[in-house]
Amino acid sequence: MKNPNLTEGELAPVKVVKKGLTFGAGLLLKWGINYPFDFLLYPVVLIWLGNIWGGLVMTVLSVILNIIIIRAYDWSQTDWLLIETLKGLRENDSKSKWQHFFYTILNKSDILAFFILCFDDPITVTLYLRKGSAKYNGMAWRDWKIFFFATIVANLYWIIGWAAVIELFSQFWSSM
Repeated sequence: MKNPNLTEGELAPVKVVKKGLTFGAGLLLKWGINYPFDFLLYPVVLIWLGNIWGGLVMTVLSVILNIIIIRAYDWSQTDWLLIETLKGLRENDSKSKWQHFFYTILNKSDILAFFILCFDDPITVTLYLRKGSAKYNGMAWRDWKIFFFATIVANLYWIIGWAAVIELFSQFWSSM
C-alpha cells in the first residue's frame, strides 16, 4: 500500500531496498536448496550408483525438485531472483543508456542465454525464457520443452563435472 504523503521519487529508495531484500532472501533460499543437492547429494549418488544410473536418478530428482520450486515461485508471485526484472528490461524499449545496454545484451540470443543460464539452474533458464514478465502464469508447452532440455543439459554439466572430480580423486587416492 502506497503512502499518500510520499512522492514517487521518495518511494524509489524504498523500492530498491525492498527489491534488494527480496533478492537476498531468494539467493539464500536458492543456495539453501541447491548447495546440498549439488555438492552433497550429487557426488554421493554418483559414487554409490555410478555415473549412468546415478546421473539418471539425480536428473529425475532435479525434475521433481525444480517443478516444485517453479510452482512455488508462480504461487508466491514474487520476483525472488530478479528474473522478472531482467525480462522486463529485455522487453522494454527504454532509451536510457544503461537500460538500452541491458536490452541489447539480453535480446542478442535466447540460445546463448539458454546455455549460459544452464550453468546456473534449469529453473533460471525456464523462467527467464518464459514469455511475459511478472505474469507468474504457469508453463506453456514451449516452457516445458525448455525446462526438460535445460534439465538434461544442466545435469550433463553436473554429471561430467562430478565424474571428473571423482575420477581425479580416485586416481590420486590410488597413487598414494
